[in-house]
Amino acid sequence: MNALSSCTFTCTAAFIYKSKRTQAGAAIGLAVGCVAVTAVMILWNYIMTPIFLLVPREVVVERLIPVFLPYNLMKSGINAGITMLLYKPVVITLRKARLLPESSGIQAKKINIGTIAVSVLVIATGVMFGLVLSGVI
Repeated sequence: MNALSSCTFTCTAAFIYKSKRTQAGAAIGLAVGCVAVTAVMILWNYIMTPIFLLVPREVVVERLIPVFLPYNLMKSGINAGITMLLYKPVVITLRKARLLPESSGIQAKKINIGTIAVSVLVIATGVMFGLVLSGVI
């Protein structure tokens, strides 16, 4: 299920980013990827969790919204934040190492401070939400 989750997130975000290669396109792609992952994982948790945990499907249905929905939104949101933080520096490094071709468009080589701030905020919110759900805070 982790591979399915990762593929859903990546393919959805990449498909949208491919048609709109801007920072806004990346953010939209990642947001839609989060929603897609959550929907796909709710379905697969409904199907697979009773098999793996040997519990009745009714138990899983009771937990879909209060447990699986927030978990998948939190996990995919943290992934999106980390992606926004790491994507630009990794691509710049790969281009300097000549492992990726140079960009055909004019792009700034510096990282936008707004992107960093929003990414850190999304990651921190996801972590705090997880701590609240687990009863730590």
